[in-house]
Amino acid sequence: ETTGYDIELGWRDQVGDFSYSVSANLSDFVSKMGDLGGTEFLGEKVKMKGSEFNEWYGYLSDGLFLTQEDVDNSPKLNNNVKVGDIKYKDLNNDGQIDAYDKTYICRGDVPTMVYGFGFTLGWKNLSLGMMFQGTHDAERIMSGSSIQPFNGGGGSGNLYSNIDDRWTEDNPNQNAFYPRLSYGAETSSNINNFQPSTWWVRDFSFLRLKTMQISYNLPKDWVNKVRLKNAAVYVMGTNLFTLSKFKLWDPELNTDNGASYPNTTSYSVGVNFTF
Repeated sequence: ETTGYDIELGWRDQVGDFSYSVSANLSDFVSKMGDLGGTEFLGEKVKMKGSEFNEWYGYLSDGLFLTQEDVDNSPKLNNNVKVGDIKYKDLNNDGQIDAYDKTYICRGDVPTMVYGFGFTLGWKNLSLGMMFQGTHDAERIMSGSSIQPFNGGGGSGNLYSNIDDRWTEDNPNQNAFYPRLSYGAETSSNINNFQPSTWWVRDFSFLRLKTMQISYNLPKDWVNKVRLKNAAVYVMGTNLFTLSKFKLWDPELNTDNGASYPNTTSYSVGVNFTF
């Protein structure tokens, strides 16, 4: 069940040799599940009445274990957790971390707001146009072999450039991107550290300069000599830059670990003729 609204506004005008147009659009909506006759779990995602589409359930991170005393005296997912591993909240206070401590942690990557805006400025035969697009309130849980270092064949376990931003004994940073790391998918620490949890939730909202075009209409007396009605040359760029809190890969990609071909920046030069 989706509720929301769409708005589109535009204006254009000309004053002497100067012309301009501006436009903007906005879609703001929320999708919630109707009555399914019960709760359905699809892996770590849940469908139940009133939940948002693609909601994630998992653990609430309580930072990292800072000392061995903290490890010894805290509820844990397994008995091999060490200092530097992710600590989870014991929501039902039964002294252990298990499936009963999972709760809502992420609304999913379907944004509640999609928007765009742009303008075109013209002066005599020269014009400049720019178009932006963006999303708001989109979240993802990072997961997979590209996020978990040293795990996965075929290059899928490659390291991201921020690999130095991790907890180590020499760098006991509570706010590091990575907790303590170890090799292998099935090691006890990796089973603990790479659970779906708020530790791995990131905001994937973005604002992108989708296109920019500069064009020049050739003078009429030039064009008429070769029996043309109009002729213009232009330079256009696509996907020129993106503003986002998330930096590891293009936030518009439909991926939790970056293992997807990215959007590319491209430039083109062309000529338009009207006969």
